[in-house]
This record gives sequence, C-alpha cells and structure tokens, in this order.
Amino acid sequence: MRKTVFSIRTVVAYAGLTLAATLLTFAQQPAQGGKTAAQAYKNIQVLKDIPNTQLIPTMRFISTALGVECEFCHLGNRAEDTPNKNTARKMMTMMMSINNTSFNGRMNVTCYTCHHGSSSPVGAPTPTGQYSQLGAGVFFKPDGGPLAGGRDEVMAEAYKEYMSKDRLAGMPTPDQILAKYVTALGGDQAIRRVNSRLITGTATLSNDVRGAVPPINVPVEIASKAPNQWVMTFRMTNGTTANGFDGNVAWLQAANGVVTETTGANNSPLPPLSRVKRNSDFYEPLNLKSQYSRIALRGAERLRGRDVYVVVGSPDGDVPERLYFDRDSGLLLRKIVAVPTALGDYPIQTDYDDYRDVGGVKVPYLVRTMSISPAEDMTIHVERVQNNPTTLDANKFAKPASRQPAGRNQ
Repeated sequence: MRKTVFSIRTVVAYAGLTLAATLLTFAQQPAQGGKTAAQAYKNIQVLKDIPNTQLIPTMRFISTALGVECEFCHLGNRAEDTPNKNTARKMMTMMMSINNTSFNGRMNVTCYTCHHGSSSPVGAPTPTGQYSQLGAGVFFKPDGGPLAGGRDEVMAEAYKEYMSKDRLAGMPTPDQILAKYVTALGGDQAIRRVNSRLITGTATLSNDVRGAVPPINVPVEIASKAPNQWVMTFRMTNGTTANGFDGNVAWLQAANGVVTETTGANNSPLPPLSRVKRNSDFYEPLNLKSQYSRIALRGAERLRGRDVYVVVGSPDGDVPERLYFDRDSGLLLRKIVAVPTALGDYPIQTDYDDYRDVGGVKVPYLVRTMSISPAEDMTIHVERVQNNPTTLDANKFAKPASRQPAGRNQ
C-alpha cells in the first residue's frame, strides 16, 4: 500500500476541549538541514531563497489558484523546463514586483487574485446591465416605481441607503458569542473540572495528493493535559506516526522513527511557538478572547443548514482566524486559519460536529480538517472520551529520541 502523505509530513495541533485541529501543513515538514528550495531541489529559478519546506505547499497553492494539476507545468522529469513552467516563472516575477513596489512586499496580490481557479484569467467583465434603465441594475422605490432623477443620482441614492444600514444591528457582541459558547460546552466550572483527556477513535486520512486513491482508516489516540500539552498518535501499517507538544517544544515522529522539532521564531519557515501554544491550550474555549489582540463580529451566514455568527480574531504577529458559532446552540461549528506560503496564504478549515456530553462537558465526536490540497484532508471519528484518566504518564508528551533511518550512514 502506498505510504500516506500524512504519515510523513502533516502535524496536527490538537486544542484540548474542542479538538480544534490546525493542520500546519508545509510548515511542519521535516526540514532538509535548513536548506533553501534551490539547495534541496533542481532547477529552481524564482523561488530560490525560500525554505525548502515551503516549496511543495507553494506549488499546491499555485495549482489550486489555477485549477490545474502538477502536470499542467511538469511533464515527466520535474526538473525539466516546459512552456507552462516558464510562463509561471514570468507570472511569479510579475506578481512579486507588484507586491514589492505597491504593497511594501506584503503578499496582497497572489495568483488567485486574477485566476480564481482558471488557467486562463478573464481580462474583461461580463456585462451586468447595472447602468441600463432596462437592465437588472435599476433601483426601485418600495412602492415599485423607479427612483426619480438620472442614473447617477439613482446609484448615489442607493449607495447612500446601503451604507446607512447597520448590518450588525440586533446581533450579539463577540463577548456574548464567546460566553454562549462556554455555556453550551457545559460552563466554566464543568470545563475546569477536567484537566486531562484521552480520546481514541479512527482517523480517515488521504492516501494520495490528488485524492484519486481511496483514503485509509487508521487508529488514532489523542492525549491532552492542562495547560497546553498534547500528543496525537496514528497506528499506521508502516509504523507509528506521532506528533505532540510538551509545553515548550513541538515535535513530529515519522513512521521511520525520525523525530523533528516543528516550532520556530516568528520569521521562521516553521510555525511560531505562539501559534502552537495557542492551538494546544487545553482551556481554549475559556481563553479565546485573550488569544486575540482584536476580535470582531463580521456578520451571519448559513453553514450546513444552520445560521451561524462569523467572528474574526486577530492574534498578535499572526494571520486572522475565522470562527463560526451556531446561532441557536452557541457551539463552534467551523474554524478557518491560514499559514503563509511564498505566494499566498494556505487556508485550513476544520469542521466540528456531533457534540456529545462527556461528564458534563460537550466534545465533538466528528472533526474534519480540509485544506486546498486533498493530501491534507483528515476526518477523526471519535469512539471514546475519557476525562481525567489515571493512565496519562508525564513522559507521554515528551519529545521521543530520534532513530537513524535505515540505510543511512552513521
């Protein structure tokens, strides 16, 4: 059986109470001795100086932005030049120039800005009739008659009316939404009565970068302990894969026994320690407000047939996160985070469902994480939850010793 991509690359940061898994995909790859992309791969011309850990996710960002697969640019030998690869290099150079000259180097313009999932971006708008008295853009008064005056006046009046509306009127504040979430889980006291948890179940993992091969199901165990220790273990057919955080160091153990640290400084290709600590907080639901320097309600949407409030939290030194709370139950249904690549943000979406009461605290029994690449898709089917288990050894969260891969010189 093909070795799953997940078993050697992806690390999940498990946030104790809500199973808020954050797939830190490219950033969590074991680095090849801190090499640049040009040092680790052949014929890299534009992205020469980025960390080698960022190259593959950056390529996936491009393929998703253009709606194509790898073979659109790469034919046979990945190191050989092709017409589409040369065009891609020109496009990346142009995009970087725009961002450097117009946005102080910030990645405001990406491949997706123009392509929107198409390899042939459209350079002209589709007529909508918004300026035609006969088109769909005519504005009408409540009595059904057209507004008086010329088209400019009509548009100006309609715009003024739109801007005057408070689209958040009648909605709760972010503080109220977060408080309802805590209550929905069981309340502050019930949550704090639990200081450790052991979860067992089955993980459905992608077995192919394109999603063409059926996924595999493997046993998974997730142990967590306050304030911010966790370890997730997958029993793969080719060995055990584990990833964890001992409160200071995050680590990944590949199926071949090689262990890699997976945290770095804020300017490192690895995820910053601040993000790992935030996502592994055992009492995350109680601490959400303090995790963000800014938090705002962005409105209401429909999600999986339910009305939800969308809250955006901005951590210091990190990209904003979007949280979707059920309007009626108050429970968290979705969390979207992103990790930067060389050409744009790599979004990661985690959905939570099937909340069940376990000792007075609700825990989601179905958690699905998706990114822009099927290779990182994962669904956890929880089978058993133990609160405050007596079997959790303190050494369980410690970074294990790394084994030398077979066949490598000592």
